[in-house]
Amino acid sequence: MNAQRDAARVAASPAAADRGASIPSSSSTSNITVSHRIKVKNNTQKKRKSSTKVKTGCITCKVRRVKCDETKPKCQRCIKFGIECDGYRSQPPVRPKRTGAQLILPKKEKLGSPEHSFIESIARLYGGNLDEADGSCFRLYLEETATQINSVFPSSLWERLVPQISQAEPFVRHAIIAIGALAKQSKSEGRRKLAGKASTTTDLQHALKQYDKSLRGMRDAIADGQHDLRKALIACLLVYCFENMLGNQLSAAKHAESGLMLLYQWTTGKNLLGETWGTQKLWTDHLFEEDLLGAFNSLDLQVLLFVDNRSKEVHERMKESQSRTISSMPQQFSSLTEARQYWNLILTRNYHFSKSMQGIEMEKIQEQRTETPWEDSANLQTGELLLSDSKDAPASLKDEHIRYRIDIDKWTLASARLFASLATGADERQKIGAAILQVQAKVNHIMLSGSFFTTETAYDVFSREFKAIVTLSETILPYILSSYEGAAPRFHFEIGIVAALYLVGSRCRDYNVRTRAIELLFSSNIREGVWDALSVAHMAKWIRDIEMEGLEKGASIPEEKRFFLSAVNVDLYHRRALLGATQRTKEGAKQRETVLTW
Repeated sequence: MNAQRDAARVAASPAAADRGASIPSSSSTSNITVSHRIKVKNNTQKKRKSSTKVKTGCITCKVRRVKCDETKPKCQRCIKFGIECDGYRSQPPVRPKRTGAQLILPKKEKLGSPEHSFIESIARLYGGNLDEADGSCFRLYLEETATQINSVFPSSLWERLVPQISQAEPFVRHAIIAIGALAKQSKSEGRRKLAGKASTTTDLQHALKQYDKSLRGMRDAIADGQHDLRKALIACLLVYCFENMLGNQLSAAKHAESGLMLLYQWTTGKNLLGETWGTQKLWTDHLFEEDLLGAFNSLDLQVLLFVDNRSKEVHERMKESQSRTISSMPQQFSSLTEARQYWNLILTRNYHFSKSMQGIEMEKIQEQRTETPWEDSANLQTGELLLSDSKDAPASLKDEHIRYRIDIDKWTLASARLFASLATGADERQKIGAAILQVQAKVNHIMLSGSFFTTETAYDVFSREFKAIVTLSETILPYILSSYEGAAPRFHFEIGIVAALYLVGSRCRDYNVRTRAIELLFSSNIREGVWDALSVAHMAKWIRDIEMEGLEKGASIPEEKRFFLSAVNVDLYHRRALLGATQRTKEGAKQRETVLTW
């Protein structure tokens, strides 16, 4: 097994690491990645409500993993969203018989020869099966959207594997068309704005109709007992992308977590009932593509930095298995791909560490999330947000965090020669990729240290790193945004630099550096997974502005005037956010709240 495949598989599989998966040594590289996360204050203890409503909702809302209003015969939730409600089941469906052999089908062989145009072959394949509207959206996905979703780091998942599977799976094809229609809507809207023309929703309605068909196909496949885990994982990825592009962060996060738990249960040999599936041999048969597993490692990071309902046991097991693989990291990396794969292991391991030390009561958190004035907004509760209200920790945890920071330093040394070589080369995409990893490396050091900070002034020690993050980001953004014509944010599946710039905007108190970071966010028009640049730009600006009240521009901000974000309720679809911030004063903690719209 080659180094890249090992790293991707272990990133997604604690079971693989338990079996001693390792990555052979290579040649050289250097930096790292991290995003910001916040904590919030605990609400008063409440008795946990029952969740029977989840079981009695309409079929369509169940598939979308959103709360149903249970209006009959058709729920208003579906009607408002613009898709058809499939109504309600009169009785629970008979659970299909499960056998180990039915769970996963072997992956398909790749189409065509290397010199054959993949896009042309797919276009010809569907030429007689798609009408003009569907065909144009499908082709737009193949020629533009798939590449945009990939962002800087290439992956065959969106450009080859997903279209390939759509040949045999109509629900995948409908999802591709839906994503393409959203991209078409954004592109045409951008051109209409430039020309001063009124907007239309034709492509949006087409996207919703195709998405509805895709959801029905997924539901039918489940009802028919098609227990193909590979297809189920791809379905999760497609729903995650569509809901995020539309601005439904909470629904996207729920599907991401669902897919991650499916993969976790499979790789650990357990299903939801605790029954052994006998999958250890299947794992060694390499039934999952490297890029598919890599996508779920990225999803793991997205969930860790957003709404994460997984137990401490899951975080502990993932942390331990990733640490075993990281221990075999080479002294030098041979490629940007290898450097990035090891970095993703380090990054997600570090966030599993942060989550495992939070000690929050997930049942209580989940109950508090329902108490929101906005339906289906992403409501991050007290205790969930990293770097908020940090407390002193036991010496054992501090020692562990030091070991993880040493891993970052080792990774930086292993990538140094590679990054120096890329800096003098002609491949702009690889240069930008290396720069993104360097930004993330600096952020990761700050995040790990910040987990133990009990004052805001402690962050001032990282003034040099904050400035470097902004300077690097100023070279990255022009490349990322080049040739993009859409009105909606350009969607990237991977986390890149948005979270890093938010960290600078909220934690750096050098006025000039902080303002540069906020202005970059306002100008970037990108959405990296659940991280939307415009929304976090408004959040960082609000924190800066309330800290500067009564002070001259550029003045030093004393500890008692500094705030940190302690509660977030974001509704991207309606472009609004309810924020809470905490200020530590001599008299105790003080709270500020605001509602932002954009």
